[in-house]
Amino acid sequence: MKITRKRPVFLAALLLLIAFALASCGQQSSPPAPATPAPATPATPGTPAEPAVRSYPGTKPIEVIVPWSAGGSTDMVSRVAANLLSANLGATVNIINEAGGQGIPGTVSALTGAADGYTLLGDADGSNAIPEAWGSDIPFKVGERTYICRIASFPWVFAAASDTGWKTMDDIAEAIRNNPSEVQFGWLGGTAGADCAPAQFIAAMQAQGIDTSAVNMVTFAGGADLATAIAGGHVDFGCVSTTSVASTYEAGKLEVVSITSAERFPAYPDVATTKEQGWDTVNFMGHVGFSGPEGMSEEVVQILADAMAEVMAGAEAEQKFSEISAIPDFLGPQDFRAYVLNLADTLTAIKIN
Repeated sequence: MKITRKRPVFLAALLLLIAFALASCGQQSSPPAPATPAPATPATPGTPAEPAVRSYPGTKPIEVIVPWSAGGSTDMVSRVAANLLSANLGATVNIINEAGGQGIPGTVSALTGAADGYTLLGDADGSNAIPEAWGSDIPFKVGERTYICRIASFPWVFAAASDTGWKTMDDIAEAIRNNPSEVQFGWLGGTAGADCAPAQFIAAMQAQGIDTSAVNMVTFAGGADLATAIAGGHVDFGCVSTTSVASTYEAGKLEVVSITSAERFPAYPDVATTKEQGWDTVNFMGHVGFSGPEGMSEEVVQILADAMAEVMAGAEAEQKFSEISAIPDFLGPQDFRAYVLNLADTLTAIKIN
């Protein structure tokens, strides 16, 4: 019987398998290093943060203290922002109104809270730049807080009681020129955003030789209260935010005389701007943002700022802010701080005496 010799072929195959095994062992002798995740990109003004799944530190609700009454611009913007943040952070965000004292007690309450990210301030010009520029014996400084983000901005409107018959800024100025002691001018005491455009208006009237010293200045606790007073004829006119005046304007209970935006505002297309009426220097725009006690951790601040930037870039935020006549206008922590400090310097020059 003839025997077929297969040993050389078998040995060659065996050697090939051994060589392959040795090569494989050499490649796997050091396990691959785990992939390093790319760092999150910080939010920048006008640029939404990358979508992320966030888990806010701890489990208790975040409280945003608004130092003004419910229904005003700071309150309404803060409430929209709180609802948007709640969904993004997976944490409850509550609004706490601590009105009175021209916003000072509520601001102090927020800024002296624990710097753990659970006590924030619904921060507007009336609680940051204005007290710094116009206040005296204010128990806080504009630079002594943690700035998180600016959320929205909005123009201001001059509104008059219907029975005055005033339709333009010139009508108001002429009434003050002719009989200033009979004019009831509603304001928020010289420490709120609603008073900045009036300060510009007073300065502009004085530049025209109009004596404003005898005008009766009537103080209110918040923009919603002032708008209600104008609608009820309890004061002749005042300046309120677009958010505060919306319901009374739509009900036809007062006359919106002018608006401080550079161009006509979508929610008030028939209302002429102060610039159109020849009062170019009356152009103040309000803002609302979030800040907190001094000493908050950078990590927590960035979580909040990134989350806000992300939701502000969405269609829901645009719709919600449009409903309250506000403009989404995000600034991150450093830019928000710089904006407020610069605003404080600007307002110093137009203080109401």
